[in-house]
Parts: sequence; C-alpha cells; structure tokens
Amino acid sequence: MCGSGTFLIESAYKALGVAPGIRRSFASEGWGVMDSLVWKTERQAAIEAIDKSGSFKALGFDIDDACVELSQTNAKKAGVFSKVTVKQQDISRFKPIDGAVTICNPPYGERLLDIKSAEKIYKIMGEKLRPDKDHSCYIISPHEEFESFFGKKADKRRKLYNGMIKCQLYMYFK
Repeated sequence: MCGSGTFLIESAYKALGVAPGIRRSFASEGWGVMDSLVWKTERQAAIEAIDKSGSFKALGFDIDDACVELSQTNAKKAGVFSKVTVKQQDISRFKPIDGAVTICNPPYGERLLDIKSAEKIYKIMGEKLRPDKDHSCYIISPHEEFESFFGKKADKRRKLYNGMIKCQLYMYFK
C-alpha cells in the first residue's frame, strides 16, 4: 500500500535531515526584500546538513506493479533510492519486522475498491500487522469502524484530513 511512495520518501527525508522544499525554488526568493545571497547561503547550509551516510532504510509494498514502479521512480527523483526498497506483495503475505514501524494509508473504499473490499483489507491488516511494542503501526483511515475490522483498539487516535477526506490516524505502539 505504498502507492506513489510519499510516506517512504518523506520518512527518508526526515531521517536524513533533508530540509522541506530543498529541491525547489520559492516565490518569495523573487520579492527583493532579502539579499539573494541569504537564500543561497541558507540553501547550501541545508544541503550540508543532510546526513548522507544515515543508516535509515524504508521498505514499501504494494499489490500493484505500477505503484511499485512509480514509488521507485519517485524515490530516484527525490534522491533517496538507495534508502528505499519497494516490492510487489499482497498484504496477506506481510510479516512484521522487529523494531520496524509500519505506516500506511490503505484504500478507503471510495476512490480505490469498494467499502466491503476495504473492510476485508482492514481485517487482513489486523491479522498480519499484529501491532505491539515491538511492531508499532500507524494507519490512516476515514472508516468510523476501522478498529472493529482491524481487530484492535488504537492506543491513540488523531483527527486529520487527507485532502478533503476526514480521517483518523490510528496509532498502535503498546
């Protein structure tokens, strides 16, 4: 469920100290209220702060080969391909890795799949992820009854929006 690889790439950026927006320019750079040397100096400082030798590794899975390819392409464009591995795999074959954190945004049953199919995936996720203190996981879903399908009440929940869709971040870490 890695989709286009956003979580993988952003996690790598966070772990390696890559500043947000470092690969883009900003409209405010052209406002003329600050010496352009300040922008250049700060961008260079941000680049030098990147921990290129960081031991971070991300592993992503998706059932769709096109998503696997897209995630790999995006990781290359983002400059973190060496830190990200993406494989084609169904959630039913997932095995938790001790000490790893699982983060996912499974299909909601709106744009992808129907609601009954999404509910089946939530049930399989609960069986395969087996969240506990050694296998923490964080899942975004708008489904009001997600926890009942997943089979475990979240240790903590937070409201958030994914685009215009009201969701919950279900956090399992105990």
